[in-house]
Amino acid sequence: MHPSRLWLVFLTACAQPPKAEANAQSSLGSSDTAVWALDTAAAPIESVSDRDGDGTPDAEDCAPEDPNVHPRAEETCNDRDDNCDGAIDEGLRSTVYADTDNDGYGDPTHERTVCTVEAGWVRDNTDCDDTRAEIHPGQLDDCDGIDNDCDTVIDEAGTVDVWFDADGDGWGDEALSGTGCPDGLWVTQAGDCDDANGDIHPGATEVCNTVDDDCDGVADSSAVCPCDVEYWPDTLHPYLFCTAETDWQDAVDACDALGYALVTFDSAAEGTWVETVIFTYPDNYWWIGFTDAASEGSWGWQDGSPVTYENWASSEPNNGHGHECVADSEEDCAMLKWSGAAWNDYPCGCDWPSSVCEGASQYRPQ
Repeated sequence: MHPSRLWLVFLTACAQPPKAEANAQSSLGSSDTAVWALDTAAAPIESVSDRDGDGTPDAEDCAPEDPNVHPRAEETCNDRDDNCDGAIDEGLRSTVYADTDNDGYGDPTHERTVCTVEAGWVRDNTDCDDTRAEIHPGQLDDCDGIDNDCDTVIDEAGTVDVWFDADGDGWGDEALSGTGCPDGLWVTQAGDCDDANGDIHPGATEVCNTVDDDCDGVADSSAVCPCDVEYWPDTLHPYLFCTAETDWQDAVDACDALGYALVTFDSAAEGTWVETVIFTYPDNYWWIGFTDAASEGSWGWQDGSPVTYENWASSEPNNGHGHECVADSEEDCAMLKWSGAAWNDYPCGCDWPSSVCEGASQYRPQ
């Protein structure tokens, strides 16, 4: 039988075939039984190849020999296109960065993409020095000259108020300040009242030397000096009122040993103040630094200061001898409190009970 044609045999009482079957051709001559042949014109069924048996024709399968790879497969991270969409491991891979120092922060210059993050690799890429575990974001960036927290700013956490310390005593000059990191020249303590002298600073031991060693605003005191200390015009200008008996030259040397000098009057105000103070003491006669030993009759201050104030008693100086200790000596040195507060000339080699010292010239009031 021809595969495209179906032979039908109908038993019927009709002598003629139905009109609807006009295309049928009778193969029988009898009017009682007829066999009709119908041309069905059916299309042939073609076979489809699916070699891996995964239900996807080979023509639609990107891996026709791998049953695990086809359009309906779930994409997994395995370096291949499981679902045949043209992309490999989409959404499943991570970019990781080398963490050589194991601080949890990765090197942005050393990266790769992986399915699983292995030891020595991290997803972070913000480490600015992957060779040092103490350097990474979040670290305290104190004063060491390094960007410890990887923010491109160096030592911002260690920046503090600092003062310049020229003498290296750990105390800075109030007038020279800034912000930054302490180092050998910049310190965090201010208040040095003499930054050219390492022995002078807050907390230093006060000694009798005419200066304010401990920067408390007071130079010397009777507690550290062998004589009574008075101040004029302020507490940084000390005077020693010494009541030990001595001749004029010994008084000079005693003052000098403490950094002082036998007093010089730079003004009438200073001279008047000293003359007033000595009246509070019972002692008579006080040596001052006025002398004409270099040239008789040419009186001057022993430190060479200009003479701007004199207060001689009546008829003094007269180089006259009376009851001095050395009758034939010149009267070449001046003393106070001869007549009231007025001055008298007297032999320098005689001992008298008192003398007045003042701070060295650079500290003297002018």
